[in-house]
Amino acid sequence: MQMDSPTFLYRQAVQLAKEKQTVSAMHAIEEFLKARPTHGPGWHLAGRLAMEMGDYQRAIQFFQRCLSLLDGPKEAVEDLAAAWLKMNRPQQAVRLLRTMKAENCWSETLALETAGCFLRQQEPAAAMDVFQMGQRCSRHPAVFDGLIEQLKVQRPKVAFFCGADGDTFLKPILSYLRPRYPLRVFSGSQADEVKELMEWSDISWFEWAGGLAQIGSHLPKTCRIIVRLHRYEAYLPWPRQIHWPNVDVLVTVGNSYVIRALEHWVPDIRQQTAIVRIPNGVDVEAIPFVQRKRGKHIAFIASCRMVKNPMFLLQCMAYLHQMDPEYQLFIAGKLDDLLIRQYLEHQIQVLGLGQAVHFDGWVEDIQGWLADKHYVAVSSLIESQGMGALEAMAAGLKPVIHHFPGAEEIYGKEFLFSTPEEFCEQILSEPYEPAVYRQFVEQRYPLQRTLRLIDELIDSFEQTEISPAANHLAEDAVGVG
Repeated sequence: MQMDSPTFLYRQAVQLAKEKQTVSAMHAIEEFLKARPTHGPGWHLAGRLAMEMGDYQRAIQFFQRCLSLLDGPKEAVEDLAAAWLKMNRPQQAVRLLRTMKAENCWSETLALETAGCFLRQQEPAAAMDVFQMGQRCSRHPAVFDGLIEQLKVQRPKVAFFCGADGDTFLKPILSYLRPRYPLRVFSGSQADEVKELMEWSDISWFEWAGGLAQIGSHLPKTCRIIVRLHRYEAYLPWPRQIHWPNVDVLVTVGNSYVIRALEHWVPDIRQQTAIVRIPNGVDVEAIPFVQRKRGKHIAFIASCRMVKNPMFLLQCMAYLHQMDPEYQLFIAGKLDDLLIRQYLEHQIQVLGLGQAVHFDGWVEDIQGWLADKHYVAVSSLIESQGMGALEAMAAGLKPVIHHFPGAEEIYGKEFLFSTPEEFCEQILSEPYEPAVYRQFVEQRYPLQRTLRLIDELIDSFEQTEISPAANHLAEDAVGVG
């Protein structure tokens, strides 16, 4: 074998590396790679030698080249992550941890080192995410259980207030945040109970800009305050009764017209508090998708209230009924308003829709109810977002959305109608693409993005640095992994 042949150079580099003659090994492997630039193991060795020499930037380049080749060893993924950590870039290491998880080569040690790097950089939220990933993936989940609890108690205490308006939109948020923060949910009714829980908390979150937010905002300032506005509150005088200078952030879920309504009551709201928009997220993974064929069943998911404008929907159905009497409208929701009930029943009779409109009342299993439906119709005067329609789209139903103020911001232009004629055009027109409707929701309103934004908002209010002891949480556990 010639001493300058590529095979000889590679073997020489391997031997020199074993003998810890790093510089000579690097020279040999570089000469080898000039002759064999597509040799994955060679680039892997070059990366490891660069790491030993403390040249982490070159190591990253070598490992990346290694992984771009078909014969690049899988171990290079972990080595690349370690190099990023040496460069104090744990965000890059997290991406590689996800790759390792997908390829079933998870490393507890690397996860712990990544979390430790985040903690040293005072990024506890990111460290908590790594701990939770480790809890799901590790052969030793108990290690991560303990680390999660140790970090959790050092993070801000968060109190949630939702009151009589309910916690429907809050449930996924609470499930996501409970493992990450010390958390309590208000269960009282009196102002002194609000005050007591606010004094316990570092951050108080008021779901709905209503009565509890009004009480909390007028109490002496003892914590950070977040108020989340949905829709209806902006069209009533409630916002005028909130002491906005005490509110650190107003979170809106809806479109710009909801903010305009809010400014009707509080014209200088933008000068009194910060406003951020975080849309409600749709848990697409929990919604079964059906690649359904075009049919003639139209769903309406809402209690029949004035704001939902079912009166207009009847006019649209009357026009469609004349064109094709086989189309059917199914309504899932309460019909408690006597005035609207009388009007709808009367109009159904007058318009000859008795066999075309069906009231199914309150439906617990909406996804089951949607199984034989093909369209979801929205006729509202205003929506902050319209979760019922978005969840139906995720199931594969084609949306037919009244062009209410702000509808274009939520749904784009493609699915909108303004007149009964346009309603019929949307129903009857091509295309009918269930996968496209689901993809729309997946891309624009994924639940995980919403939860991450909320976590980042709360994390931004962490006022005290994580203690030095916490900085070593992950490092102390490395040996266990």
